[in-house]
Amino acid sequence: MIGPGTGVAPFRAAIQERVAQGRRGNCLFFGCRQKSKDFYCQAEWEELVTKGFLTLFTAFSRDQEEKVYVQHRIQENRRLVWELLSSKNAHVYLAGNAKQMPAAVAEALQSVLQLEGGLSPSEAEEHLTALERSQRFQSETWS
Repeated sequence: MIGPGTGVAPFRAAIQERVAQGRRGNCLFFGCRQKSKDFYCQAEWEELVTKGFLTLFTAFSRDQEEKVYVQHRIQENRRLVWELLSSKNAHVYLAGNAKQMPAAVAEALQSVLQLEGGLSPSEAEEHLTALERSQRFQSETWS
């Protein structure tokens, strides 16, 4: 699940439901401007990490000089993302602002497919499209 800013809202219920079912393997990429002001559901996420129900990757874009976004965290963790997509049959859900983020995340996922999966740029684009067609990659974005 990739939910920068308020995009994390729909994932809270999804993760709560999966936890109630005892399902582990939940992975969340969350980003916001500042950890101290915008880290929605921080205590809840950290508790789930401690209990082993959630793997959490955070990107706080304004907490350091160089901006860091969720797409950077996806690329930094490309081996895990590739493993989830290739051998764990994972689904990718994206929610958030429709401006630049969805394209940047798609580019990061294509980069993962190329670097870890050995796909050409066109094959990576086709693979991402196939994930969308099979509903393994879904996005809900708004402006």
